[in-house]
Amino acid sequence: MIHAALVSIEDNLLGEKSCAYLVVTSPLRAVAVRRFLREQGVAEFKLPDRVECVAALPLTPVGKVDKKQLRQWLAEGKLG
Repeated sequence: MIHAALVSIEDNLLGEKSCAYLVVTSPLRAVAVRRFLREQGVAEFKLPDRVECVAALPLTPVGKVDKKQLRQWLAEGKLG
């Protein structure tokens, strides 16, 4: 993994869920990411509900991760 970002996404049942975006050198499965995080001691309720691998994270003009754009990708069904 090279870079990562976590964003909240709306959920009709729970109010919101989390989505982890990962920039990786080779494809990863969400199950493997969640297993790795569990092995590192991350509590179950802190694990991302969704994991997406992307080629690059969008950045704002000042160089920060553009979380608004990441949420828009999910809403539009666009990934990376």
